[in-house]
Amino acid sequence: MIDAFSPLLYLKLTSGYLSGLNVKSGKVLEEPTVLAIQTRAGKRVPVALGLAAKQLEGQPGIELLNGFEHPRSLLADFSVAEKTLQLFMRKLAPRTFYSAAPVLVLHPQEHLEGGLTQVEARGLYELGRSAGARKVQLWVGRELTREELRAKQFPADGGSLLTP
Repeated sequence: MIDAFSPLLYLKLTSGYLSGLNVKSGKVLEEPTVLAIQTRAGKRVPVALGLAAKQLEGQPGIELLNGFEHPRSLLADFSVAEKTLQLFMRKLAPRTFYSAAPVLVLHPQEHLEGGLTQVEARGLYELGRSAGARKVQLWVGRELTREELRAKQFPADGGSLLTP
C-alpha cells in the first residue's frame, strides 16, 4: 500500500556523475557528483550540488568535494556521498505531504571488477538508506528500462540484484 505513495528512483552511479530516473513521473536528472560546502560559524554546510556547485568554485569559503572519487572504490567519503545523494534524490523526487520516502534502485557502474564485496554492497545499501530511501536495492548489470523498473522485473540474464 505504501508503495503507491513512494516514488521509485533508479540511480546510475559513477565517480563523476549521478544519473537518475523517477520511474513514476518520468523525470530524468543528471548531475556531476560534486558537493559545495561552506563553513558557517564553524559548521560545514552543503550549499549546492552538481553544476550549481561547480559554478561556486573559487569563491571564498567554498570547498568542492566528491564523495565518490577514489581509485579503488566507488564510495570514498560516506558523509559527503550521503549528502550528495540526499540532495540529488530531493531534486529528482521532491517530498510532498502525500509522498512517502522513495524506493531506490541503485546501479553502481564503476569499480566492479570481480564483483562488489559484501562491504561495498553494504556501504552502498547504507548510503541509500541514510540518504532517505525507504527501501534500497542494488542492481549490478545492464541498464534497466523504465518498463522493467515499473514492473519490478530484474532480468536474471542481465545482471544481479543484491540485497545485503
